[in-house]
Amino acid sequence: MKDSRALSVVTIGGKGSSLSSASVFAVANGLAQVRVDSSALDKLSQNKPSCSEKFQISFAKWLTREEVRAYLVVLLNKLLLSSTGIRPLIPNLISQALNSGVALDSEIPSFDAIDVCKEELVVLEKSSATLDGICAILDHQSLALSTVADAVAALSCEALRAKKTAFDLIDSGDGFTAKDEVGVASDMKVLHANSSFVDKVEVESVSEIPKVHGKFREIVRLVHGNTRVVLNSTVQVGEAGVGKAMATTVSPLALALWCLAESSWCRGKLNIDSITNDSVKTSLLEMFIDKCPTLESLKDNYRLVLDAIMGKEYVKLLHEVNALLVKVREVIAWEAMGAWISLERVDPSKKPETNEGNAYVEKKSEKKKKGLGKGTAVVMQLIKEQIQSNLGDVVDGQELTEKHAAEFCKLLDPKAPQFDSLLKKVKDIVESNESRRLPKLPKAWSYFYAALLSQ
Repeated sequence: MKDSRALSVVTIGGKGSSLSSASVFAVANGLAQVRVDSSALDKLSQNKPSCSEKFQISFAKWLTREEVRAYLVVLLNKLLLSSTGIRPLIPNLISQALNSGVALDSEIPSFDAIDVCKEELVVLEKSSATLDGICAILDHQSLALSTVADAVAALSCEALRAKKTAFDLIDSGDGFTAKDEVGVASDMKVLHANSSFVDKVEVESVSEIPKVHGKFREIVRLVHGNTRVVLNSTVQVGEAGVGKAMATTVSPLALALWCLAESSWCRGKLNIDSITNDSVKTSLLEMFIDKCPTLESLKDNYRLVLDAIMGKEYVKLLHEVNALLVKVREVIAWEAMGAWISLERVDPSKKPETNEGNAYVEKKSEKKKKGLGKGTAVVMQLIKEQIQSNLGDVVDGQELTEKHAAEFCKLLDPKAPQFDSLLKKVKDIVESNESRRLPKLPKAWSYFYAALLSQ
């Protein structure tokens, strides 16, 4: 489906402005153009340094187009932040390269060698713009994935009729509570509100959701805080340890992604096993084994991350974590597809019947409509509308099943236009519902709460 969103504009260099991960991601993926604030260019125009060095902006061949463009956005911001001794020439070259290569099929930008002055050379050679740019990509995608992964896990709980005792967590108020675990558990309660499906079967990959997703949420928040700082910091001459500091921040994210993927893969397999139609189950299981990233392939990706750490190849490290994140998102998309088919009881190899060519005939019983939780029912309906509206002219059969799988992967891709509506809907559900505001224990209670539990 063609992206119908109009290109937005990211202004860089304005007084009091700051660069965000979302802005870097948008420009890196051709969803936005850059504009250098006129006041920043006027300030640079006053600099007339002598140029005695030659420099060519270049990139490692294994970097993706997205990563290269992210680097250029951050480098542009670093040049404008440094200001002293920086001419308008290089910022203009970078912004032109970014704006002329917005199309997703455009080539990676290339630059000729140019004369640079001493101050410009410091920023071009010493900045950590490549690290910071890829980190911004990771930050933006991880934040989005954290929210969507929770919603998909909630659908799996419904499909598997899993017990929800693991979600019975509460903030004790004594400072010894894992707040992110409690947050995930309470979000699950909101999504499952009034569900008659859950709380029937003990499923290990469901019981571990608060801890696995909670730890992922915690690490994502730490990466986000670090990224906000590095994106808007100036280049310091003689600064050391930047790569090691970035590795210390990002390497836990890689492990958290692996754990998230393993848990999701197990639920995805169980979701397919729970499908009652044997022919649908068999064909989908074959495709799951063939198309979904395997746990072994995810281990290989994680080993590449560890190799980059041991080899002190810090840019390579972030590149590999980014590649791992993409695979993890695919796994979660397969989990979502298995849960959706199990709950909807549809055959993905056949097109849904229509009424007068536009409205899909509902085959679910009234009892089934009332079975899902309030939150998961909304997510299910949104998925149904997005997926079935994009099937196009594909005929029934294996090709249509593959089309379903592709649409689920696209639905969870932050670059896709339909992703925004899914993310917003999930956030609205967990943030606006009054049951989200679970009470804490009174402060006075926390002093003797532990003693009472031990009795």
